[in-house]
Amino acid sequence: MKLIINNKKAGFDYNLLKKEKFIAGIELLGIEVKLIKQKKVSIKNSYCKLINNNIYIFDMYISNISTPKRRRKLLLKKKEINQIKKQIKNLNLNIIPTEIVLNNRNFIKIKFFLAKSKKKYEKRNLRKIKSLENFKKLYNYYT
Repeated sequence: MKLIINNKKAGFDYNLLKKEKFIAGIELLGIEVKLIKQKKVSIKNSYCKLINNNIYIFDMYISNISTPKRRRKLLLKKKEINQIKKQIKNLNLNIIPTEIVLNNRNFIKIKFFLAKSKKKYEKRNLRKIKSLENFKKLYNYYT
């Protein structure tokens, strides 16, 4: 699979459950396919919701379109949708898209995870740890 777009912010804002990874097709218009293949897309602030036994992606921005923030249906099997539905209800999880990829047959797919959102203090602690690690690397480099 060839990576088109990666959502780096998802790993910082959410605790992604690595066991709960799904790959789905997206229902797109013709011009949207062309623009996604040209990498004129962003899933930075996007999220997915379960509505009437279908999963939709919201706030996926595709440039040069008059209605950039319409909802798009994700194409999944009923068995997968039911599995996601159970886990969302039981564990209060979110559905977060992380990557848009092209498979070997040139179909556009989206990878998403079930995730739990992080609190502000968790994000702050993560930043502290990373800055300390960077400081230690610089200190070891110069000594």
